[in-house]
Amino acid sequence: METVSAVQTKDYIVSAIRSEILAGNMRPGEELTQEMIAEQLGVSRMPVREALQSLAQEGLIVRLPNRHMQVAAMEEKQVRDTFRMAAAMETEILLMIPEEKRGELLLRLSELAETVGSGEREAAAGAEMAWHKHALASLKNSYIHQLFLRLLDSYVSYAVERVKRGNAAAEQLTDVGAALASGDEGALRAAMNRYYGRMADCLLNSKEKTYE
Repeated sequence: METVSAVQTKDYIVSAIRSEILAGNMRPGEELTQEMIAEQLGVSRMPVREALQSLAQEGLIVRLPNRHMQVAAMEEKQVRDTFRMAAAMETEILLMIPEEKRGELLLRLSELAETVGSGEREAAAGAEMAWHKHALASLKNSYIHQLFLRLLDSYVSYAVERVKRGNAAAEQLTDVGAALASGDEGALRAAMNRYYGRMADCLLNSKEKTYE
């Protein structure tokens, strides 16, 4: 990991460690200590301790009896189950959004699919994450917002921003929009499962290349 200045926040440290774990650079079972992380990043131990606590809450690391931390297991089933849960949660969120608010979501989703299909990866990733968060905010339920936001800011944001998914992502987003517009719940569930299933495929493939 690259050294960062001491003014960097806990959130930055969380993001840095999370990326290392999801990329496969920190392997399951690898033991982490506050001292080691602080030295590698060039920061004090306090924000590192807070960052490790946040990552433990996300399930990416586990606490050991000796108060050290260990990178959690990330087998294929666990990754796929996580994205399957993301698909189920977002489907329910979209179904709970009042119909009068769906028009704006559909317009944004149509624009998003075009951006993703344009090949401008950085702009597409930003727009894609913005759409997920806009949909979540449209529900106006703070408890559900916090539950799903944890998934968005962890596995989902990494897959969207760091893992190449190609034109398939644009096609899957178009399918999500069509299903949402038609009000077909079964089609929406299927489209969201394909969308998040593709994320899981690409993330697992990228990790395999890291391990080679």
